[in-house]
Amino acid sequence: MKKRYAMVFAVMLASGCGTDESEQPVLDTETDTIEEHARDLPAKIENVQNTLVALKAAEGKEDLQQTGKSLEEHWDLAEAEIEEQYPEDYAAIEESLYPLIAEAKKDSPDAAKLAPLIQKSNEKLNVLLEKASEPKKKENEVELDLDQGNS
Repeated sequence: MKKRYAMVFAVMLASGCGTDESEQPVLDTETDTIEEHARDLPAKIENVQNTLVALKAAEGKEDLQQTGKSLEEHWDLAEAEIEEQYPEDYAAIEESLYPLIAEAKKDSPDAAKLAPLIQKSNEKLNVLLEKASEPKKKENEVELDLDQGNS
């Protein structure tokens, strides 16, 4: 019986070790599902692209507006990082994405106006996704040829 109490005490003690409540993320039911799947830049870009697919398939005013709002939320999570790391791509994407979000959030979104904006945005995001998926070299990083002298 003493072993059981000792084990329970040890488990309770260990579960509290290493955690500081101030370091725990605050749960926000509005954005947690979005942020949960957006840990790195390629994942954030893919989330934006998936929302574009949903927007293309959306039917009805409310569905378009809600999906447009979701698109804006997904973009907001990636926007600063993209602007900092890929400023040219950011500028190109915003030319079609911002008008797309604005149209989708209108009281009466026009699906005919959305289609070409969705297409352009997705194409630009594909280009960015390819770049973001490749490991980026640091400015001062030197490539080493480890096969030197093995001819």
